[in-house]
Amino acid sequence: MEIVKDLVSSSKYDIKCPYSMTPKFIVIHNTANDAPAKNEISYMKSNNNEVSFHFAVDDVEARQGLPLDRNGWHAGDGGNGQGNRYGIAIEICYSKSGGDKFTKAEKNAAKLAAQLMHERGWDISHLKKHQDFSNKYCPHRTLDLGWDRFKKMVQTELNTLNGSTEKPSDTGTSTSYYKKFNSTSIVDGLKSIGVDSSFSNREKIAKANGISNYSGSASQNEKLLELARNGKLKKAGSTSTSGSSNASTSYYKKYTGKSGSIVDALKAIGVDSSYDYRKTIAKKNGINNYSGTASQNEKLLSLLKQGKLKKA
Repeated sequence: MEIVKDLVSSSKYDIKCPYSMTPKFIVIHNTANDAPAKNEISYMKSNNNEVSFHFAVDDVEARQGLPLDRNGWHAGDGGNGQGNRYGIAIEICYSKSGGDKFTKAEKNAAKLAAQLMHERGWDISHLKKHQDFSNKYCPHRTLDLGWDRFKKMVQTELNTLNGSTEKPSDTGTSTSYYKKFNSTSIVDGLKSIGVDSSFSNREKIAKANGISNYSGSASQNEKLLELARNGKLKKAGSTSTSGSSNASTSYYKKYTGKSGSIVDALKAIGVDSSYDYRKTIAKKNGINNYSGTASQNEKLLSLLKQGKLKKA
């Protein structure tokens, strides 16, 4: 949806958003007020309180008050808290009284959250609530109505933006496709959806899509980009599977190097080693709430060295 930029003055960065930020998730809030988005952002910008958020969304618009590469003070988990330092904060307006305006504001917030997640290649696991970080009952009205209900609203919007990830074939098998992306660079486009963009992996992707002898030429990359824009870029190494419940599990290539770092090991076998992707891999391998601890990384590395690390 369209975003109205109404950013805080850089002269107030030291109060409102003092730290640079690489976002890791969305944090949903309710304003506990009955003011429109324009008023919420205006008040946030004008005062000198260490309270700030990236977006306010009402029944007619989404308004942005902080740059997305700066942190906000919204999650109540302190100066070094995950929510404050890595969360994009969305405040949903008109939650005090509820009613039609809140219903529309919540729908618009779901669209905005999905849009931000789609742009970053995030799945629904990147959608958080204020309560997750400080135990405050917020977003209060959204929680009253049902958090899972709201998550489904966001997922529906996200599905529409991402397009279908699997296309059935005429033979009853299925081919796996990457999420749609719109970029002028195949490297940047793959990175945006969390896919390894190294030359070796692009070569594999090209082969899966009928491009032999990939050299990274402009014409080859443009063909890959055109497929990606249409949601028809086949995944590298994907295989068709039948409906059998005995389908084999896919594993990453066994790591035979000497590094004690899961980051370096993944890079060595041509796999995206970013924190977000490692978190996805960890979840696939039974490690919930991955935070990059030594013990979690050791488990991942051990599985990789055994050739038993399941593909995300």
